[in-house]
Amino acid sequence: MSNLLLIILNNTDMLPDLLKVWREIGVPGTTILNSAGGYASNLWFNRVGLGAINKLFDAGEVQTRTLIAVLDDDKLLAQAIVEADRIVGGFDRPNSGIMVVVPVSQTFGVFKAPPSTPKEVSPPALRSNWSVLRDTPVETVDSLLSLEPTIVSGDMLLDDVAQAMLAHPCVHVASVVAEDGRLIGLLDLQTLADDLFLHILPEEFLSETTTFKKMMAYADKTRTITAQDAMVPAAWVKHGDTVKEAFKLMHENKLPGLPLVDDLYQVVGYINLMELLALCTQAKIDTDLKDGK
Repeated sequence: MSNLLLIILNNTDMLPDLLKVWREIGVPGTTILNSAGGYASNLWFNRVGLGAINKLFDAGEVQTRTLIAVLDDDKLLAQAIVEADRIVGGFDRPNSGIMVVVPVSQTFGVFKAPPSTPKEVSPPALRSNWSVLRDTPVETVDSLLSLEPTIVSGDMLLDDVAQAMLAHPCVHVASVVAEDGRLIGLLDLQTLADDLFLHILPEEFLSETTTFKKMMAYADKTRTITAQDAMVPAAWVKHGDTVKEAFKLMHENKLPGLPLVDDLYQVVGYINLMELLALCTQAKIDTDLKDGK
């Protein structure tokens, strides 16, 4: 079943960032409508001869944008919701707007042509048991690795994030969560180190600012103070996802690990790339021992 994702965005300055992220994660064409709050009932006031009342209201306060998208992929819908909530800073804030998801029984014209199924070309298996390992559920791997995730709040200072990551040295990605514990972003070890060492060894970073674009990026980094300032868009795996899907997400997002989330997008586990590799290697060792090699 498809879903209609509708957002009434009060702060229109956030519209470009929201559309950019949605386009990057694959949200199909988004319809944007000019809209206004309930007080801007211009037509009704004009009909009864009270058009001047509209001047009592600041147009800047009532002008909004309504975004409409139809999605038939539950995982993409969840990611679109998380990204929208992250960009606006939480729809629970006053005057941020609202977000609504409405189930749709039938849709027409969402895809002008049937979406093609990507063809997978698998290389020859390095190990005879790889076809089993790639389909192993991530919750099984999480249980075997027993890694406690590093969870930090969006307003946590980077110094404190570093301390939290040092407490879990095998976990190389911190999960940034909202007040309700919902995952809103990720902060990997390399990004954290760059942001911290920028203030310790600024000359090393200044030597790389050879273009205007790099100079602006350097200026942005100097203002990076909290986890939310430094985090990248959230990526995750859920119960039922496979090792293959977890590795694909790590590879595409250049991440050394991924959080495991529940249906409320709260972090309940963590899978590290190094430990995942060790698990696959151990499977080969166990097989060799069993065969007497």
